[in-house]
Amino acid sequence: MQLISTPRLTGAFAMGVFGILAACSPRKEQTTDTLATTPPAAATTPAAGETTSGWTDANVVDVITVANQGEIDYSQLGVEKATNPSVKQFAQLMVKDHGTMLDGVKSLATKLNLTPAPNDKVNDLQKENQKDISDLNGKTVGKDFDKEFMDEQVDMHQETLDLLNDLDGKTTNADLKAAIAEAKPKVQAHLDQAKAIKDKVD
Repeated sequence: MQLISTPRLTGAFAMGVFGILAACSPRKEQTTDTLATTPPAAATTPAAGETTSGWTDANVVDVITVANQGEIDYSQLGVEKATNPSVKQFAQLMVKDHGTMLDGVKSLATKLNLTPAPNDKVNDLQKENQKDISDLNGKTVGKDFDKEFMDEQVDMHQETLDLLNDLDGKTTNADLKAAIAEAKPKVQAHLDQAKAIKDKVD
């Protein structure tokens, strides 16, 4: 496998191979107008684990979790239906790598005592993942399927690099930032490989 105009299900990485996404700040609704009766509130600092953007570390972890799971689900279709040996092998690698990444995200969340918390970005990612999987399932098995799979993998990993940069601004946690920094070259390696295979499939 969305900051970015067309988020995908995909992509990123944790601890050893961690990574992925960021998003739009969740909206906060104001139910009453108190300006007429009370003076403006003094500026406050973010609560622990929360940034000025309204994001929490629990939101960041949930986005990463959903992104990795989306990539696993998407790539599993490639494992099952791809006919090009290089495409099938790449799909197998994505299932393996993102499975490791997902485990890393869960371990990091446990270490930081965080329970993943959804926000608007998570919901968008889940919808996008479902759409991508549905579109891929609609392709005829053979060259059309393989081409669609690799086209999406290139898009997903390119978007993931952009998303990682955005995600870095959503947290001040040193462990999360270190994991994001470590993920970037791994995402780049996946992207480079995806591009090379795509060129052959085309």
